[in-house]
Amino acid sequence: MSSTTQISELVKQSLLESAPAEHIGAVMDVVVEESQDPNVSVATHTFESLSPSYPGWYWAVSVVELKGEPATISEVNLLPGAAALVPPAWSPWADRIQAGDLGVGDLLPTTENDPRLTAGFSGLDDVSDDLEPLHPQQWEMGLGREQVLSSEGLDRAVERWFAGDTGPRSAMAKSAPANCSSCGFLAPIGGSIGQAFGVCANALGAADGQIVAMTFGCGAHSSVRVETKAPVPVVELVIDDISDDVADASHLEDYVPDPEPTIEESDAVSDVETTDKELVDESEALGAATGIDLSEDTQDDAS
Repeated sequence: MSSTTQISELVKQSLLESAPAEHIGAVMDVVVEESQDPNVSVATHTFESLSPSYPGWYWAVSVVELKGEPATISEVNLLPGAAALVPPAWSPWADRIQAGDLGVGDLLPTTENDPRLTAGFSGLDDVSDDLEPLHPQQWEMGLGREQVLSSEGLDRAVERWFAGDTGPRSAMAKSAPANCSSCGFLAPIGGSIGQAFGVCANALGAADGQIVAMTFGCGAHSSVRVETKAPVPVVELVIDDISDDVADASHLEDYVPDPEPTIEESDAVSDVETTDKELVDESEALGAATGIDLSEDTQDDAS
């Protein structure tokens, strides 16, 4: 039976053979494992890992000791702790692959019982009893296709397209002036999904050559027109039809037109104007003869 000191030295020596001394930290714990053989004892010694590449990990050294025999090292492992950065759990490739992962020359086989596909018949094939009742998709006419879309496969495609960038809930569709269902650039497609989807044929549109929902839309709609404006800004004409009806003019006097002058009054005014003109002319003539300006006095007398 080895002593505790001998086992500790054996553990440290085995760690130094697996990692540099600066990557080995302090002792964390010693756990005695359960053993079905009373003559065999197994203990796991754990040490803190100081490696900058493995933060949160720890070293685990398993020591096996037989009764009457010296202790030996069974395993030396670097294991992740509770705060360690670890990769996600493994999953099959069929579950890991995503849309857009398929490259040039890659093959993507379907599973034998893919729920997205169902058997397709042309009407000339023999239909066995175990295939009945048939789904409507199974009678879809094709160019020798042995499988066509099932109801589940079609539903998945519709949900995916509606939730995508060319669906009605995208930001582009919400800001569009109109839907694709009224756009002249929409190329219709056949089949049952042709009632909800089409293909965009606008080279300058947001989804040229892509499947678009009838309720999708973008700013390149065929009905969009450029608004023409006058070169000179025109102020909008405002007509007030109310203020005249509600204005209060009770404090104003009634309008009375001036009476037209009679014939006698008109002749009198003409005589006065003629007399005044004659007085001015005489004053100017007298002033020219005597050298005295009498025009101002004459004008005062005339007034």
